[in-house]
Amino acid sequence: MAEEFVEHLKKPHAWLRILFMAGFVVALYVSGIILIVLMLAQIVFSLLTGEDNANLRRLGASLSAYVAEILAFLTYNTQAKPFPFMPFPVGESPVSPDADPQDLDPQTPDVPYADAVQPSVVVESESPTAVKKRTSTRRKKTVATDEQETDA
Repeated sequence: MAEEFVEHLKKPHAWLRILFMAGFVVALYVSGIILIVLMLAQIVFSLLTGEDNANLRRLGASLSAYVAEILAFLTYNTQAKPFPFMPFPVGESPVSPDADPQDLDPQTPDVPYADAVQPSVVVESESPTAVKKRTSTRRKKTVATDEQETDA
């Protein structure tokens, strides 16, 4: 057991990943500050004009996607390093800004794929030939109606 531990400590890719992770923690912190500034700018813009700014909304969606990529890397859900090692994500708002809030189902997230199976996240193992796949599904919660409760 101790020999395996020493062998793992000698692997340079583990230390390199830790170094990248430290860098992405800093990027996550900076992204959080930018998101707060972006949020405040949207508030001011909407108070002055009565509408949100489409450019800031797109930037917020892209930055949110970037934060999600960083978190996936930091939590070992992917080996793919986010920007600047990959292209910066182009985000789109999951809900139209003109959508009526009453039309949105409060039981599910405000994303168009809430009832669908989420795509697989591919995580490469140490061996380039072996690949592990993790899948997850989101299930819509069902709420019993009055009619169902009286039948029971």
